Amino acid sequence: MKIIVPRWRGGVRRPWVRAVLAIGSATGLAAAVLVSVAPAASAAETYSTPAMAVAAGNTVIAVQTQNDGLRFYWNQYGTNTWRGEQVAANGTALSVPDIAADGNGVIIVVEGPNQSLDFYWQTDGTPTWHEETVAGANTTYSAPRLATIGNSVGIVAQGPGNSLDYYWAANGTSTWTPEWVGGYNTTYSTPAIAADGNSAIVAAEGPSNSLEFYWQQDGTTPWHPELVAGAGTTFSDPAITGNDGSANITAAGPNNALDFYWQQNGTTPWNPEVISSETGSQEDPDITTMNHGSGDGVCVAQGEGVSCAVNGSANWTSSSPGVWFPGSDIAITENGSSDNVAFYYCCGPKLFFDWDDSSGNWHGEIVDNDVS
Repeated sequence: MKIIVPRWRGGVRRPWVRAVLAIGSATGLAAAVLVSVAPAASAAETYSTPAMAVAAGNTVIAVQTQNDGLRFYWNQYGTNTWRGEQVAANGTALSVPDIAADGNGVIIVVEGPNQSLDFYWQTDGTPTWHEETVAGANTTYSAPRLATIGNSVGIVAQGPGNSLDYYWAANGTSTWTPEWVGGYNTTYSTPAIAADGNSAIVAAEGPSNSLEFYWQQDGTTPWHPELVAGAGTTFSDPAITGNDGSANITAAGPNNALDFYWQQNGTTPWNPEVISSETGSQEDPDITTMNHGSGDGVCVAQGEGVSCAVNGSANWTSSSPGVWFPGSDIAITENGSSDNVAFYYCCGPKLFFDWDDSSGNWHGEIVDNDVS
């Protein structure tokens, strides 16, 4: 396996200042530390997958509520006290959201009413979330995904007729420019996007359960398509990360396998690996770079746990967080020396958070007992 040395990229996006996430503007939530593995609940119902990122050193989470609102949560690094804010009113968030740190700010994207596309951002120290309409009615037919690309924000979503759409706005502006990445009948999943140097890289499930990849150099017009894996290989939304001139993709494969693909930019072949030959589920996986423990590498999370591999090794090691409901769709990111995972489950519904202290010990917390 080729796993490259990851490098997080930052930079000022909009004229925001976020040295520490606002405490005064948040609603306090009591977080309880859970110390045992939660029982399997195969008959229970899972809910919207949360989105998670790291901003100003703190973990931030966005989630679609049970009433189709949009909630934002954060905790100060090193504490287990979670604070929550309502970003958008009930009935306005119609998909799983995505979240990212943008310079010193936080940005969120979600499908809005009537298949529209909405974007939110917040200035630290104020309670106000600012909304922008990226695309109007009948434009968006999947959960959108976003990334900071060069000096702009890029968003991808499935468009009309199973097309693949991209929208971008330069920092400091609210003018969104649309581009067509893939034509009709090319895209059959929520796409994934990441930054890879000065390029945007995108992955999506293609026709006949194939896996498609697209890339575009920032500031240029053409999108370049590539076939990662052929028909009958891909059975979930993919996840993608870009690292120093390479791309890593993960997706659920045939027979409930969890697959991983990597490619060095500028080369043709995609290199496949099987992380797990049979996970027992086909939940949408998530992926993050890893910069701690025994070395740099990548971690992939899916419904049955977290699998990590260090650079230069094809050996994937797996673990299950301390609070866990097998089969949950989960988000994963890294913060400092720990892996963080979040998932949203029934019986409340509750929003859970787990973190690994890099020594193999997982710690569970409840972010919110009732995300409604």
